[in-house]
Parts: sequence; structure tokens; C-alpha cells
Amino acid sequence: MSITRLASGSRVTRQAISKHLRVMERSGLVRSSRCGRERRWRLNEQRLVDARFYLEQISRQWDAALDRLRKFVEN
Repeated sequence: MSITRLASGSRVTRQAISKHLRVMERSGLVRSSRCGRERRWRLNEQRLVDARFYLEQISRQWDAALDRLRKFVEN
């Protein structure tokens, strides 16, 4: 979508949305392309899949650590 479409119905300014999109683009979460005078933005879904996988791994590690701590405290 264009920034104009993304901003429609929002109280956030187009400038603020543009700034956030540039940050997200640097992290690989979105991609942009030129279409005439507009810049169109597209979500890079694979980056979200990667982030979810990573967070699930971290969650499992914390669950295991907390389980070990619980067992230690209970003994």
C-alpha cells in the first residue's frame, strides 16, 4: 500500500508512518518499490515467521530454566 492509504483513517501523520516504514525497511520487515510518483510498501512475511520462530525458541529456553529453578527451590 501507499503511505496515503496506510494513513487514511488514522490519527498518525503520513510523515510519522513514513519514518516508521523506513526503520522497518532497514530491519527487513517491509519492502518498498516505486510506482510512478508513489512508493508502495509490502510486508515481508518471512521476517515475521523468522521472528516468531526465534521468540518461540527463547520462550522454550525460559520455560526450561524456570522449570529447573522451580525444581531446585522445591528440593
